[in-house]
Amino acid sequence: MTLPSTSPDGDIHGPGSAVNGNGFAAITSPLTHTPIPESEIHYTEDAATKVTDRIRRRCHNCYTSDTSTWRRSNLAVGKVLCNKCGLFERTHSRPRPEQFPHKRTSL
Repeated sequence: MTLPSTSPDGDIHGPGSAVNGNGFAAITSPLTHTPIPESEIHYTEDAATKVTDRIRRRCHNCYTSDTSTWRRSNLAVGKVLCNKCGLFERTHSRPRPEQFPHKRTSL
């Protein structure tokens, strides 16, 4: 039985993760406990694809792979969106823009 390790910042990391010198958890292979090279990691925007150690999700709109929650797109059926893009799409019925226009200040 493998016990979780504790990083210097006090976070607990279970099997399949390793803490590097910076205190960040690195994705590792569950069998060998060695980090997976970035060149072997593939990203998908498809909601039906199963996520594994080597396949990660990416937002269909802004291409981020780090979010608190993944949401399904209503405009691009079958695609996933990050939390920001998903909430914007749901409230505005259009994709979230890359850059928002500047607000005019009152004189």
